[in-house]
Amino acid sequence: MPINNFNNTKIKIYSTTKGIKIVDSPIKIQILNMLDGQVSEADIVNQTRKSKSTISVHLKNLIDEGIISFKSHPMDRRSKLFYILADYIGEIYPDKIIYKSPDIESELNNQEQLYTELFRQYKSILLVHGLQLEPLEVETGKKIGKEIYQSFEFDTYDELLNLIVDKFEKLKLGNIKVSSDKPLILKNNNCHECKKLQYNMPICNITKGILKGIFEEYYEKTVSVEEVECTSKYDDCCTFIIETIDINNS
Repeated sequence: MPINNFNNTKIKIYSTTKGIKIVDSPIKIQILNMLDGQVSEADIVNQTRKSKSTISVHLKNLIDEGIISFKSHPMDRRSKLFYILADYIGEIYPDKIIYKSPDIESELNNQEQLYTELFRQYKSILLVHGLQLEPLEVETGKKIGKEIYQSFEFDTYDELLNLIVDKFEKLKLGNIKVSSDKPLILKNNNCHECKKLQYNMPICNITKGILKGIFEEYYEKTVSVEEVECTSKYDDCCTFIIETIDINNS
């Protein structure tokens, strides 16, 4: 049976030095969603519209759990800047997922068919139980993407795009087409990752990671890859927007 006792709250999962920690408090989740970088307690109080004492209690608990930490504010030593310390590994989506596992359609006569079906069934089992492990899947794909990039030999950006198209086809990951240059939008037809999976949400996280790994190697900087369409949610194809981003946490 799927997890279904947390109504609309997304339960966040973190890996800390003290073990796996689950956060299901709406206020704590709101705080964690703010911590993209370093944020002062005053800003957290203002944005959450909760009392300073309430926020202080939640911050202390998150620190004790090993999920966040803090440092002194460089402009005001009496103030603290809070940031996420733990590794974010996923969420629980109890109300957004259609709870249906796919049938095994392949005859499993060779290793390729077996591994394809293992991947589909494993991903489905996680989603059936409300587990979306996007960060781990993206990181897995990113490692593969970086390795793929090392095998490429090209002189121009267009040649790189052609190599990506060829590699996706060769590995049977799908049929990539460039829809736009600025921003770069790639459309993937016959996507391997979400083939015949229906979960009403984008789920091609390993593909996102592969593209992220390739383009971060190319640009030598952090890249955002957003899946805005997915055949898992009844779109015609899987669509990815790829943009470079600058991160300044100092």
